[in-house]
Amino acid sequence: MPFHPLDWLRHPLQHAYRSFLYRHPVRLADAGLLHELIARRAARPPRPARPEEEAIIAAIRRATAEQNRNNVTRTAAYLAMFERYPELHWALLAHLVSRNGGWNMTDLRGGLLPRLLSNEMIAPLFLFLERANALIFHDAYPQLLLYAESKRRGTPLFHLLPALGVSSFMQPLWELFWHTGDAPLLTVALIVNEQYYIQLRVVEHPFFRARVLSSWPFIVEQWLGFNDVLIPFEQNGRVNLAGTTVRDFIDVHHRIHIGKTLYSLLLFDARLFRGAVRFARRVPHSGSRADFWPQRFTADRGGHRLYSPTLESVWPDLIHSFSDQRDWFTDHTIIRALETLPLPASGDMTGRYERHLAMMKAAAQAAE
Repeated sequence: MPFHPLDWLRHPLQHAYRSFLYRHPVRLADAGLLHELIARRAARPPRPARPEEEAIIAAIRRATAEQNRNNVTRTAAYLAMFERYPELHWALLAHLVSRNGGWNMTDLRGGLLPRLLSNEMIAPLFLFLERANALIFHDAYPQLLLYAESKRRGTPLFHLLPALGVSSFMQPLWELFWHTGDAPLLTVALIVNEQYYIQLRVVEHPFFRARVLSSWPFIVEQWLGFNDVLIPFEQNGRVNLAGTTVRDFIDVHHRIHIGKTLYSLLLFDARLFRGAVRFARRVPHSGSRADFWPQRFTADRGGHRLYSPTLESVWPDLIHSFSDQRDWFTDHTIIRALETLPLPASGDMTGRYERHLAMMKAAAQAAE
């Protein structure tokens, strides 16, 4: 019988085998079979939406636009979706990663980075983070809403995904999930989909290439390891940090690996999963790092703690254009990214983030 990661969570020898399995990635699917599935779906002509279905599409677009106001509203919407449909693992992962996006945005107005960067540097960095965050939500949240509507009606509606501008990559994988409930495969598919979606529209955009990705602030942050993706989780009455560090944001394969690593940490560590959900439920996302470490950060100026403002107090809402309708899925070798899930040996970030914070403080003091 093939190994399935969800079985491992219930396996009585999970911890005894952990040290062995961490040396080997978990196999999720066979790329050849997935290629055949996607090819069969592509061969079928699209069915035009009926009037009732046009109403569903319009309602999903309205709901997405309402929640796509800023990073705070997006992050809350992901968590609400996970609470309604806990089988949508990606919604929880997206909530946690989106919190990091908000923290990175407010860092640009906080107590350290403004000492290192000029206003001319800060604005493009914020736009880069905000644009990527908004684009992912614009693409992914309609997929979650369509799943919710399918559940409500008791019938799959994934033939409407093209009408919502979703890549041809995702329809067969949603259809497969509807029949099998294979949450890890769907989660990895959404990770791949969203990273390729922003690759075309943000990472390869000439403005962001010139003003952000080729600029010294972005390179310095990458080099010093400040791009920590943190998963706060409650354990024994305190908040600890798990996660990993992004070393090469430009590389789409690296970003996919980071997403899969974060998901693997949650999927295979029940203690971390429960603690992360407890934190997410108890602490609404504001964009301030005081959300997870109030002993180190404060959303108010003054005092000995580092200033980390709330997002809505320092950044305005932006109106985005989503006119780019290109389908990123043109190379079927990408399907191989769905085959496996890495198993990292450790995801502890509490000590590492403390060291990175100390490095940032030292850099700010030196600059002054």
